[in-house]
Amino acid sequence: MKKAMKQYTVQLSPEFVEKIDKMADKLGLSRSQLMRNLMESAYEDAVILEKFGLFSAFRLGQKVVKKIKEGIASGKIGLNSEGDLVVEGKVLKGK
Repeated sequence: MKKAMKQYTVQLSPEFVEKIDKMADKLGLSRSQLMRNLMESAYEDAVILEKFGLFSAFRLGQKVVKKIKEGIASGKIGLNSEGDLVVEGKVLKGK
């Protein structure tokens, strides 16, 4: 017996919906089917991360990535000609 589905509304950028539509078309799925599958998969991933105590680390990683993106967009973070990371004018060299 099929489970009854209920409709919900989310707001997405038109560019993202276009990407979803292209992928759904390639996979032979409707937009709704693909989005449902992606959301269920992401939820299952989040449950696993939480069970192993990694969800907080994942969230911290998201914050770090956001800060890096903001730094790049503002010009505070970049790369020099040698490919070294430069943060607010200071070169950070790796080994």
